[in-house]
Amino acid sequence: MRCLDFEVRHFSTHRQAILDDLHELHTEFDPDIVFTPSMNDLHQDHKTLAEESRRIFKRTTMLGYEMPWNNISFDTFAFCVLKKEHLDKKIKALKCYNSQKHKEYFEDNFIESLAITRGVQINTKYAEAFEVIRWIM
Repeated sequence: MRCLDFEVRHFSTHRQAILDDLHELHTEFDPDIVFTPSMNDLHQDHKTLAEESRRIFKRTTMLGYEMPWNNISFDTFAFCVLKKEHLDKKIKALKCYNSQKHKEYFEDNFIESLAITRGVQINTKYAEAFEVIRWIM
């Protein structure tokens, strides 16, 4: 795992450095699929990351992940079926996000209810939805 150190809420002023770091990741890993914030994410840093990711990974399948507190609109065209154990791991992982874990949208019942809602949309108990930014088959 690699953590990059850019000042919060100032990603747009560091676009080129972010692009360079993403290029390095692309070269090192050559991923088949990239998960990035939705292109409709309202948070300025998330928007910058999504835009720069789209530039670097332009020949890679890209899916935007959902953050309802930042997405006024979100196209749910890709779904991943989740099992209870997946949901439990997601909830546990989100608890590690110290700066956000106190927010109401990080509460267990919110995360589970969103998974249930997405599950209902595809006739399963739990699911996660993604925005298709680019799909390469």
